[in-house]
Amino acid sequence: MRKSIRLLSRRSLPQFRSSCYCVARRMSVAADTNSGDTVSQKHEFKAETQQLLDIVAKSLYSEREVFIRELVSNAADALEKIRYIQSKGEEVDNPLENLKIEISLSGSLNSITIEDNGIGMTKEELIANLGTIARSGSKEFIQNASESSDTSSIIGQFGVGFYSAFMVGSHVTVMTRSAVPGSTGYVWNSNGENGYEVQEAVGVPRGTRIVVQLKDDAAEFCNKDRVIEVLKKHSNFVSYPIYIDGTQINTVQPIWTRKPSDVTDEEHKDFYRSVSGRTDSPMYTLQFSVDTPVSIKAVLYVPQFIPKFDFANMGQYGISLYCRKVMVQAKSPKLLPEWLMFLQGVVDSEDIPLNLSRELLQESVIISKIKNVITGKTIAYLNRMAKRDPQRYDDFYREYGQFLRIGLVSTESQTEREDLSKLLRFESNKEESGVLVSLDQYLERASDDQRHIYYLSAPSREMALTSPYYESLAENGYEVLFSYNKEDDVVLFKVESYKDKRLTSAEAANVKVSKKPNQDEQPKLDKTLGSKLSTWMRDILGKETVKEVKVSDKQHSQPAVVTVENLTTLRRYLAMTPPEQKESSYKYLLHNNVTLELNPDHVIIQQLAALKDTNPEVAELVAAQIFENALMNADLVHDPRRMVPRLNRIMESALKSAIDKKEP
Repeated sequence: MRKSIRLLSRRSLPQFRSSCYCVARRMSVAADTNSGDTVSQKHEFKAETQQLLDIVAKSLYSEREVFIRELVSNAADALEKIRYIQSKGEEVDNPLENLKIEISLSGSLNSITIEDNGIGMTKEELIANLGTIARSGSKEFIQNASESSDTSSIIGQFGVGFYSAFMVGSHVTVMTRSAVPGSTGYVWNSNGENGYEVQEAVGVPRGTRIVVQLKDDAAEFCNKDRVIEVLKKHSNFVSYPIYIDGTQINTVQPIWTRKPSDVTDEEHKDFYRSVSGRTDSPMYTLQFSVDTPVSIKAVLYVPQFIPKFDFANMGQYGISLYCRKVMVQAKSPKLLPEWLMFLQGVVDSEDIPLNLSRELLQESVIISKIKNVITGKTIAYLNRMAKRDPQRYDDFYREYGQFLRIGLVSTESQTEREDLSKLLRFESNKEESGVLVSLDQYLERASDDQRHIYYLSAPSREMALTSPYYESLAENGYEVLFSYNKEDDVVLFKVESYKDKRLTSAEAANVKVSKKPNQDEQPKLDKTLGSKLSTWMRDILGKETVKEVKVSDKQHSQPAVVTVENLTTLRRYLAMTPPEQKESSYKYLLHNNVTLELNPDHVIIQQLAALKDTNPEVAELVAAQIFENALMNADLVHDPRRMVPRLNRIMESALKSAIDKKEP
């Protein structure tokens, strides 16, 4: 007489679960696989050893909670498979059953049970799929399916997911029956150490039921709240309902799988708050799907306000990565460049490469492609929004401009740099304070023969308007963009040109003042005196301090300015120089790069030309201060305290001279 285990109906499931582990443990390990009277059949893992199971249980996953994700994903696979074969018109057992996943917990037995009413397994499939690590029934199913059929919802291309149960379980029992009508049920059980046993069973419902007898240190997974927490974290968007004690857990819909036009603003707001943990509403929402160069469905959000960032630990930020609605990584920094880490949302791809588990993402070309698609889509979206609603985009730029600057400096793609350049915004001398303009707007107002886009870095608009470098440009009618952020200096220097127009700092602009106020009435310093003064100042300042001194007509409000070919680079270099090297580097860089240009029409320069002969001591003090003032205007003074003694002596001389004049 053939012996088998008789399983009870689903109504008697709680009572059965209380005894299933004990029954499984009492199964005889004696086996004659050809005997009809066999109680149970003992099998060895064909290609795997205890060492491999230890790798799965202890090393493969970084957190033990993922065993729930893996078993739920396998259950979802089984449900998707039966849906697929039913859609082809094939006959299955109990075809009208509602597809679902049920989870039950037993504190008294210290066990967790995960059950589905999906496709189930035959004895051969049970041995093949659970008897060999790294074999995947789902993968084989997809390979055997018709190429024109939709099997994309099947998740389980992972092979070892089932064995993650041994991270937390001292014993695992699997009860299954194939959906093919008339199939026999079977029980599979193992402690993960000495192979596994398979026994025929009576009364097993269609599908698969997995009972994990938890280890003593894994009792947390008997706690309902803890299991719900894990489900919401990893499996909240599985297509089929997941129940615990009759309550459905996964009620939030994966809106990235729907058409963008079908998702309301309110749904986006709720979903944004769900995935970000924030309470504000998104400033921008980008939802898209692409099939090439990689399959992606994504929904991305720009928060209303910039998140608090720890720039030294950017790995903690990123969007959530899903594979067919199962979370692979909560924050996946590999999917975004650092400058886009403020984005919140989800990207789901069927093509992501995985090693043995969903957590061990390979360094692959596909991940790089996903990153490039997300970056390109985001830049294109922001450019569209900037044209559609300029005021709203200006608000975005004021909040997130620093991230765009980082993107411009860090990208190695010329196309990406050009697209990011379109997103830059600045104040302008042609607009009121607070009004931002783009590089495109600048070019629309520029004359056809203008070859440069001029900009000026300054701490404030007031200082920009009074800068000696601004004068000649303004008086010649050029528009000048004002940058109040020091990083813009580096950004614009990196961009170099925009639509064949060179980005040129006002400090490097070679533009002469066309007509100075009251120029005809102003006394002039003739060329001979100007040449002598330049030579004298070059000697006074020292060859180790300044590269050249010459007379120039670039300005009229200041007695002198300094010019440097690459002033932005020089400033950045000085800022990064270690304190102990600052002084020596400062002198070296000034000597090799800085030219002092004197304004021959300024009263200070004219009087200095005479003073150097009548009072050379004071003249030397004034000459040095003129140079320091010019360096100050160029933001090249690294220690202004050095000027104090000199200024005191100049004031002392001025006061003495004033008193002497009053004395009879």
